Amino acid sequence: LMTRPRIGPSSTIAAIAPPGSAEVSLTLDEARQVAVAAHGLGRRQRGPVTKDRIREVIARIGCLQLDTINVISRSHETVVWSRVGPYDPRLLAELHDPDGELMEYWAHAAALVPTWMFPLFRRTMEDYGARPGWQHDHAGVLDRVLGRVREGGPVRSADFDREAGPRPDAWDWWGGKPDRRALDALWTRGDLMVLKREGFQRTYELTERLLPERWAGPPPPLAEQHLAFTRIALGALGIATARWSADYFRTGGRAHVPAKDAAIALETLVEEGIALRAQVEGIAEPAWLATVQVAHLDALRAGRDRPTLATLLSPFDNLVWFRPRTLALFGFHYRLESYTPAEKRQYGYYTLPILVRGRLVGRLDPSLDRKAGILTIRALHLEPGVRPSAVLAVAIAGALRDLATFLGAREVAILPDSSPEMAAAVAAAL
Repeated sequence: LMTRPRIGPSSTIAAIAPPGSAEVSLTLDEARQVAVAAHGLGRRQRGPVTKDRIREVIARIGCLQLDTINVISRSHETVVWSRVGPYDPRLLAELHDPDGELMEYWAHAAALVPTWMFPLFRRTMEDYGARPGWQHDHAGVLDRVLGRVREGGPVRSADFDREAGPRPDAWDWWGGKPDRRALDALWTRGDLMVLKREGFQRTYELTERLLPERWAGPPPPLAEQHLAFTRIALGALGIATARWSADYFRTGGRAHVPAKDAAIALETLVEEGIALRAQVEGIAEPAWLATVQVAHLDALRAGRDRPTLATLLSPFDNLVWFRPRTLALFGFHYRLESYTPAEKRQYGYYTLPILVRGRLVGRLDPSLDRKAGILTIRALHLEPGVRPSAVLAVAIAGALRDLATFLGAREVAILPDSSPEMAAAVAAAL
């Protein structure tokens, strides 16, 4: 089932440059533009979106965070759309199943990552298996569920019955099913993999059947694991502090590479010519620049290659998911308000940051009526200091048309409740 993965390490993290390079200084604007380009949000390629284009996105950013909220589309699907434009999400799903080039694990929370990275998570799997907790207290449940998969093949949580007794609370994540919790524990421990999803329902299969060549043997040495995670993170970020790098790959709040170890790994990348030490205007922490970004930085300083893309971002997009970095680089304070009571929300239930030519200029709150084919913008807010203009309205309108095409919506409606001047201008541009 699992063919040899075609999604390998991105070329942006495999560059070779003379070691021992001097430190480089960047303005905040330069650092911001480098980050946008590294994340694949500077400009788009023309032409049809193929699997190869999607492979390039994943190879570049290394990780697609998953989330259950489906206001417009699933977050991982939106992250790809922001970079390539309208495409068929089935192409992305097929890279997971049946192609086997992607897998799910705790990479940045629950996420899709290239399957070749599986060995890098082996230590996390083993640590979880050895840690006291529910999985130890209910070892019999885990053994029973694992035995069922081994004997009967792939299973879903829906294949298990809820225990007799009172119905679980609406907020019970496991739905009153210890078997469902066992499936998650066995996945975290590495015994099972997510074979595929139907909607957002997982189907699990034995890891040893899907990845026999990667399942056997010990995890890579700790220093090698730290270096691999840090190399991928720096390639995706373009420029990073140790904290930014450490946050890129984490399971919940636990980083796969703690910040102090990320700093050591970044210095190793300097010695290997993959990184340069850097200082960024207004950021006190030491930073490191991916060497492959030097040519882009030179072009920026010559007045070329500035970003042209206008798009919208998922709240879980790699560019904005680490809120301290988003604030430091863009001056953009972002908080997802989905779990905030409606009367206390400042911007909306599921606001999407608006990226225009390398700047986060505002946010909007969308709602999709799939049956009627209407994409409604319930609120539109510009950032302080961003002046409404016809040019900006056209850029935002273009991003909305692009999103509507991706979602299959036939109409975009903008409510004038917030920023009425800008809402009217965008509506006119549409």
